Amino acid sequence: MDHSLARLLSHVRQWFHVKQFHRRIVGFLVLITAIPVLVACDVADQPDGWAAPTLDPVEPETRLIAPTGEDQVVAVQLLDGNLGSAVWEFPDDDGNFPGLDGEIEPVAFYADPVWVESTDEWLLAGYSDGVLYAVQRDGESARIVFDSEDRLVADLIVDGTLVYLADTAYRVYAVDIEQPGEALWTWDGGSDLQIWSGPVLVDTDRGRLLIVAGLDGRVTAINVDGDTAGTSVWQIEIGSGIAGSIAEDEGIIYVGGLDRTLYGLDAATGGQIWAVQASHWLWGNPLIHDGVIYTTDLRGNVYALDALTGAKRWLQPFASGDRIRARPLLVDRNADGGDAGGILVIVARGGMIHQLNASDGSPLRQFHLEGAKDLMANAILRDDRILVSDEDGVLYAVLLGANQAVKLYPQN
Repeated sequence: MDHSLARLLSHVRQWFHVKQFHRRIVGFLVLITAIPVLVACDVADQPDGWAAPTLDPVEPETRLIAPTGEDQVVAVQLLDGNLGSAVWEFPDDDGNFPGLDGEIEPVAFYADPVWVESTDEWLLAGYSDGVLYAVQRDGESARIVFDSEDRLVADLIVDGTLVYLADTAYRVYAVDIEQPGEALWTWDGGSDLQIWSGPVLVDTDRGRLLIVAGLDGRVTAINVDGDTAGTSVWQIEIGSGIAGSIAEDEGIIYVGGLDRTLYGLDAATGGQIWAVQASHWLWGNPLIHDGVIYTTDLRGNVYALDALTGAKRWLQPFASGDRIRARPLLVDRNADGGDAGGILVIVARGGMIHQLNASDGSPLRQFHLEGAKDLMANAILRDDRILVSDEDGVLYAVLLGANQAVKLYPQN
């Protein structure tokens, strides 16, 4: 087995920025002797989270939702395109919010906020308390949808009024937000390790499957419909932990492991279609566009691969020189020498923002966001600006065609 998972111990400190780190020894695979592996960060550690800013779908030109990095999510009203003010904060500075009884314990947010159209609510997954909250878009009230009683890192999957969430106790729940409190079904993976990877919901010839992956290296397909909902259809092991989110396109799922390998798997069977080696752990969030998958590793390399075959689409990876977790962002238009393939925006943790020609990976420009502290959240595009938030919850707008940025929020 690759020693990557063992080395994860030292890197977890850097990713979670915790004040204390509690270690436990757990079994890994029966093929080898047990090794020290990942453990949960204690609730008291209050990690900062990496949930991404999200445009308000009703008012995308003037409002967005952004985690602050200070145990809150804030609805930001953009006043003139350059400044933003808080419409509401969840929870407020005293740990309270209308509609909820009692004080909310400190909560960090790793899963991206998701808006539910039918109820006009934002779903927010609290890491430290394991609670799924639904907050009215206008901020008038909130409610508890479900309490997993464990921590939540993985992104949510929303299908109508159904929400699929995976917790760090290696369980997956199906919850109807119109019937809060109880899960419709629960799948228990029976592992001492955790699920950080964002799952994916896929239509296959075997029905709709929810694909989940964990830090023990297992990839599992779970039925979501009918009498067999909540039961596994297939399961494979890649032999190394999986921390990054899963992507899917045309019946193929893409899984990156801490064995430095990106796998293309048949969503219906789990069968391997192709595998490509990277230079370091694959922990980021892949992007798929027009038959090309763009992915990054923790050495800072950016890869473009054919989604069907895994063949290289660039002569060589682009080397950013810094760790990358944020998903590549594709701007699908011509600008500054970019061709019809568009511009690929890469946000590196240390604050460097690269713009690449998506067709061949050649650099178009780069810009260092001065003052930003650890860029790990996915960036979003609004008009001609790239919106990024740092670990402290400071929200920046970087002009796509120039080396210029403004701080949108907070104003001080």
